[in-house]
Amino acid sequence: EWAYHTSRVTVKANESLKVYAGPDVSQGEFREMAGEAAREQRDKEIDKYSKTIDHKIASLETKLKREERELEQDETKHSQRKMEEMGTAAESIFGLFTGRKSSRRVSSALTKRRLTAQAKSDVEESLQEIEDLKKQIEELEKERSQAIKDIEERWSELSSQVEDITVTPYKKDIHVELFGIAWFPYYLIEEGEQTSELPAFQTG
Repeated sequence: EWAYHTSRVTVKANESLKVYAGPDVSQGEFREMAGEAAREQRDKEIDKYSKTIDHKIASLETKLKREERELEQDETKHSQRKMEEMGTAAESIFGLFTGRKSSRRVSSALTKRRLTAQAKSDVEESLQEIEDLKKQIEELEKERSQAIKDIEERWSELSSQVEDITVTPYKKDIHVELFGIAWFPYYLIEEGEQTSELPAFQTG
């Protein structure tokens, strides 16, 4: 009962990190304990977040490489179409000078022009897609940098939270290892109506 009602221990605590230390641990030592726990949790969170972002970036980079290959093909096709269109145009001009007009040549020239325009449109579409993909990758990189910075600041702030907690024992945790009764004898002296006590033992 005495131990239950009188015993008190003040411990240092960081409730957010679940780090606790007894009174024998200094303030500096406890802050180092809390800092280490915070760094471990921070690294786990950053690793988990980075894997998610890396997966997204890898997916975009795969699309980017595919689109760049398509751009090369579109540019090659566009060059070929321009050459074909120029050849058809030259043939038509030659026909005008020689006086040989042909509706077939006119139709062919129009077809070549249409195919060239389509090839040019494909090139422009690929360029736009590449630009969009690069922009998305850049935004994800910025997002990752900012997120990591926020995570580091949050865990750093949590590691600095230190408070003192008073801990009292539970009765179930109190174990009596030794029990005894000490008796100190006294003389009871009466002098008239006055009564006094004198110790019947010596100390020291």
